[in-house]
Formats: sequence, C-alpha cells, structure tokens
Amino acid sequence: MADPITAKYWAFISYSHQERAWGQRVHRSLETYRVPRHLRALPGRDGAIPRRIFPVFRDREELPTSSDLGTAIAEALATSRYLIVICSRASARSIWVNEEVRNFKRLGHSGRIMCLIVDGEPNASDQGRPEDECFCPALRHEVDAEGTLTPVRVEPLAA
Repeated sequence: MADPITAKYWAFISYSHQERAWGQRVHRSLETYRVPRHLRALPGRDGAIPRRIFPVFRDREELPTSSDLGTAIAEALATSRYLIVICSRASARSIWVNEEVRNFKRLGHSGRIMCLIVDGEPNASDQGRPEDECFCPALRHEVDAEGTLTPVRVEPLAA
C-alpha cells in the first residue's frame, strides 16, 4: 500500500455484483459522511483525521474509463488504505472478491480489512454448511508473500 500521504483511495469496496445495491449504498454513505468536528485533525492511524472519507474506490464508479481492468484493479488495491468487503453467500463464492482480498493481503495489509456481513453466516462451512458461508477463502486464511492461501485460519474484523 502507498504511504498514507500518497494513497489515492481511503478504501476499496469489494463485493459480488449480486450485492451491487449494497456496494452503491456503502460507497455513497462513506463518500458523503462528514467526520464530526471534534475528531477532525486528531492523529489517526493514517495521519490527521480528515473532514471527509474521500475518495472511495468502487468498480462501477471508477472503471468505466479503463481499458485494462486487471491493472486498474491492482493499482486501486495498491493505492487504498483499507479494503471493505461486503460479505454474503454470493461474495463467498466470487472468484473476483477472493482475488481482491488475496491481493490486498499479499501487499501485507491484512490488518486493514473490514467486513460488512449482509447475508450468510461466518464460518458456516466449518459446520458443514458451505452454502451459508459469507466469507471467501482468502478472508478465512492467512496469505503468504506470494499470495498463496495458507492453512492458518484467521478471524476477520466483521460487523
């Protein structure tokens, strides 16, 4: 990830296109949220807390002008402070969501992933109900420097 001063995006929103409405809602909510005055300019994890959390990357908003989607996604992930994953049964099976999480972790930013559960159940596959799982494999496992999922389990930060 880029230095917080040079990071282009505050966050990258990853979601299954079946959850497009959630992606749009989260994107709009974050980009229009005004940080309360008493918190502005206080020191935070990424420097002074800003007035607004802007810009936030969402593929439908940022990619229509790109001719190389793979490169554009990789660049957006590399220049984002956080990854927000909209977790659902559909996103747990999405190759693209899994790849975005895997690549963000490969960059060494596992501690900057936040999950919003909108459907399904965390770790349902561990109870023999993979059809109810809301976390993709890359959220449930550590990723090494080469981007390979390891057998080591992790608990993502989720709401």
